[in-house]
Amino acid sequence: MVRSIGAIALLVIAVAATGCVADPPAAQRVSNSHAAETLGKAAVPSDLNGKTVQLTYDTGSGGTITFSTDGRTVTYTAADTGRQTSTPVAVEPIEAGIFLVTWTDDTGAVVSQVQDYRTGKVEGSWTRHDASGQAVIETRVGSVHLTD
Repeated sequence: MVRSIGAIALLVIAVAATGCVADPPAAQRVSNSHAAETLGKAAVPSDLNGKTVQLTYDTGSGGTITFSTDGRTVTYTAADTGRQTSTPVAVEPIEAGIFLVTWTDDTGAVVSQVQDYRTGKVEGSWTRHDASGQAVIETRVGSVHLTD
């Protein structure tokens, strides 16, 4: 009896394993909008050195960022006030066309963004201190694209 149960259990496992191998899931494809060969050179920069980009946030604010040719500083110009901030920047490539960009603006807020030039999306956080000295973290999403 024990031998029969063992044989049945092995048969069930073998049939289940065969079913998984015989009917594999369909291959996953990258969408045309994300496939590297469909993206233009301007859409997927290899670095941001010397580039100017336009940022627009869902909150309605935004501006432009001009990266220095050596990639060490940025100049951010706010669209609503025209205020300019030139400051050191850290740019880390995540993968083709996606960068983590971090800088401190002239108000002391630390800005950290993931800029995705493949999709044209930007997501970021601003860490600043309010009037009472408490740390405040704001998040923003929006769009990003090269202007040059």
